[in-house]
Amino acid sequence: MAARPFLSNCSLPLCISSPNLLPHPRATLRCKHGVRRPRLCNGLLSIGLQLLPSSRAPQLTMALISPDSSNALFCLMASCAAFGQVMEAKTQWGSKLSAPLVALLFGMALAGAGVVPSMSSSYDFVSSSIMPMAVSLCLLETDVQSILGDAGVTLRAFWYGALGTIIGTVLSFKIVGHALGPDGWKIASSLCASYIGGTINYVATAQALGLTSSSTLAAGMAADNLAMAAYFALIMSIPDAKDKATLGRNDGVLSNNSTPPTVESISTSLAAAATACTLGRAFAGLLPSSFTGCGLAITALIASCFSIAAAQVYKNVPAHTPVFAGSQILGGGLMLLYFSVVGASAGLRDAFLGGWPLLVFIVLLISVHLGIILLLGRWSKLPIPVVLVASNANIGGPTTAAAMASCRGWNSLVKPALLVGTLGYIIGTGIGCLLGLHVLRRIL
Repeated sequence: MAARPFLSNCSLPLCISSPNLLPHPRATLRCKHGVRRPRLCNGLLSIGLQLLPSSRAPQLTMALISPDSSNALFCLMASCAAFGQVMEAKTQWGSKLSAPLVALLFGMALAGAGVVPSMSSSYDFVSSSIMPMAVSLCLLETDVQSILGDAGVTLRAFWYGALGTIIGTVLSFKIVGHALGPDGWKIASSLCASYIGGTINYVATAQALGLTSSSTLAAGMAADNLAMAAYFALIMSIPDAKDKATLGRNDGVLSNNSTPPTVESISTSLAAAATACTLGRAFAGLLPSSFTGCGLAITALIASCFSIAAAQVYKNVPAHTPVFAGSQILGGGLMLLYFSVVGASAGLRDAFLGGWPLLVFIVLLISVHLGIILLLGRWSKLPIPVVLVASNANIGGPTTAAAMASCRGWNSLVKPALLVGTLGYIIGTGIGCLLGLHVLRRIL
């Protein structure tokens, strides 16, 4: 057949048997003698026609920056992260949205404008390697012994809030879990972890459970921040005049002896975080298949153990620089980089349309959480400020809880807010993973 020699020289990978590659009705070839005759190749010209722009063929939109341009992508994602942090610190609207959400939204904007691609191996590297490092770094500078010894009654209220979050997650998932899609139990587990310790647990649990859809992650983040903003406004408006004098004396006071980081402490922190990530993945690989997704939770536990060990070694050494000084700052910056990548990887339309079922789920969850922590707090005769600060530490993490305690004049609750909020960082991911794997996944 005359077509075979011609096809054998063609480097295009053709699938001639495909029904989509039928010859065009008018497809003919002109031979060297000028005679027009029917086309002998059943797919070649059809391929060429299908590559031309038409109303029936989908158009491939290329981003301004190639997915292979790792340096340029990293530059823009890091810029989004920095912009989010600066806006939170310098502007009123940025502080209301929070740095992670601002970074995520600007990452989404760059992808929506066609500046950066929605898929890249650079994004995968940030998700698989940078984010676990960030979680480990945030935990290395945590004084676990201080959390257990100095938090006082705030710690008890924190446990009440964690219980309320767990019960609220299960009840809310039974009500609206069917509307969250096949990965609904994963996003519900991630939000449960988030409302025990903060946003770090949200992304850590999502990765541990294999929630890879950036649209779902972005939708959860958008709904999460919207609900949290309303919740913070609610608890900030609860009166407290009669409770100002009833705060526990064991709640502690915020100390001002923070030590600036050094090159030694930063390099040690990076080494310890990398070691925690490596060991976490190795130990996860030794577990049964149902637990292989908990590598990040194991990593967080190992990082916390490093923190305890360092505190024990240097507890009798006067005037020494903390071994992991500055690790939380470094980890926080890397987390913002991850949020930028999540935003760039997500589709704007899918993210916001998918956020409404999640918003309903979150409202139900937080309502149950607030009801339980207020009920148990009243039963235990805990002061209202203690209960509200502990609830804020559950929902928003240590930073928002400490800020609330400070701005409302509850100065003796600032340090406990930081301590119990950091405890949430340690336990939130593990609780979220266990609840998802052994409870939520079996509900629907």
